[in-house]
Amino acid sequence: MDTVADVRTRLILAGIVELEQHGLRDFSLRRVAQEAQVSCAAPYRHFRDKEELILAIIAYIRESWELLADNISSAFADSSEQRLLNLAVAALRFWLANGNLRSVLMSGQEELGEEKRREVNRFDAPILAAVRTLAAERGVNDSEELAFTVLALVYGTVTLVSCGSVGGSDGEALLRARLCEMIFAL
Repeated sequence: MDTVADVRTRLILAGIVELEQHGLRDFSLRRVAQEAQVSCAAPYRHFRDKEELILAIIAYIRESWELLADNISSAFADSSEQRLLNLAVAALRFWLANGNLRSVLMSGQEELGEEKRREVNRFDAPILAAVRTLAAERGVNDSEELAFTVLALVYGTVTLVSCGSVGGSDGEALLRARLCEMIFAL
């Protein structure tokens, strides 16, 4: 017998598949229920509506990333440079390994409500914290510009590798090289 948590998790995982296949605009609770192998009413026992399920999916994905980011931050607690570099590379690997999750992050802002946009933007928090720490240590006044550049490099590399313009290992090597140049030039 499935527990409430088991069914909820199955619905979230089925929702991730639904997002990958149909996106936010054509997201269907009926198909989610079918994928999760539960009744059509089951999603409504666990989530108020499809918006709440989508928020739960985003939170589930974000929590996976935050766990990984916390481990990296702890492993490189003594080196702001290495922490930032390894977080950026881990973000690249995370998004490339989880293409189905990337569809949520990369979905058009018009498709997301304010609450979903806030939840998606929380993905950047570990990298932003590492940038701010490094900027403070190096006396960099404009940490926002530095943060923008780091995130642009990460998400740009994800996009280029995803569309096949750059190979995965080449993309990672290029990201590392550009970040090292930038970090050590501060």
